[in-house]
Amino acid sequence: MKIALTGITGLVGSHLIKRLTESEGEKHDVRALIREDSVVEHLKPYEEVDYILGGLEEKESLKKLLEGRDVVIHLAHYPGPVDSARELVDVNVNGSFDLLEEAKKAKVKQFIFMSACAVFGEVLPTVSEDQPMDENHPVRPGNLYGAIKASIESFCSAYHKSRAFEVTVLRPVTIYGVRPAIDKSEWFNTVDFLATNYNVDVKGSTKYVSVDSVCQAVEKVLGNKEASGKTYHLIDGHIHNLELGKIIADTIDSFGEVEGVMGEKGVPMSNQAARDLGVEFKGREGIVEYVRLLHELQTKYGGERAITNW
Repeated sequence: MKIALTGITGLVGSHLIKRLTESEGEKHDVRALIREDSVVEHLKPYEEVDYILGGLEEKESLKKLLEGRDVVIHLAHYPGPVDSARELVDVNVNGSFDLLEEAKKAKVKQFIFMSACAVFGEVLPTVSEDQPMDENHPVRPGNLYGAIKASIESFCSAYHKSRAFEVTVLRPVTIYGVRPAIDKSEWFNTVDFLATNYNVDVKGSTKYVSVDSVCQAVEKVLGNKEASGKTYHLIDGHIHNLELGKIIADTIDSFGEVEGVMGEKGVPMSNQAARDLGVEFKGREGIVEYVRLLHELQTKYGGERAITNW
């Protein structure tokens, strides 16, 4: 399958490219958009990928990216730095609109958009343990990031309804996994402090999902007509950060102590649609595996946390 990919230098993209080009299943022809100032060392093994230099705000690079492609996997979100919120809207919302428009001109068959559960800022009182939030819950963002993702979702829906191409939206919560810049990985600092037996003070709570599950979801919807016009929540579970810290301390056998306060009880959220799709979630076992991997990388490479080390 001929795929156009944005966001290859991010967490999901850096893991997904391995699965698209190295898996035992179908090998895909991937063309990827990268910014000139992106960290790209982790992409060196993927010489067969056709890299297009540019960004969402550069229409000419989008045209080159999409020419002759069957599917668009849109993972990219430009976080800045910027001088104003307007710049974030211009790059992400307007750039995604331009991507959709170029996809229509290129006659792609499918558009997969990586949104986020940040599109929910207000929760209906009907949501409960017995009736968890599902994909039909109204979207009412409570911050700019959520508003940007919700806006792009709306454009995706419009292009799907106009039959320009099939669209699938994925909404992950906080994604954990090893990032290209390892020290930017989720919970890295907590693992790092506890690995050197420092005490840590934590608060709050986290809804989590592994990058492996997110990549699985992309693969499951890729070329899947049954996923056309659908949205999928990608959530593994909810954990208090105090409990997470204690899991980390136990996993790496730390003498450091974890202190703090329990976070709020998380809003119940359903992942049944993703499970029905075939996505697997590892729960707490997945967190333990990930913490062990981070600890191994820290122990093995110390300060030399180069991208090529993983």
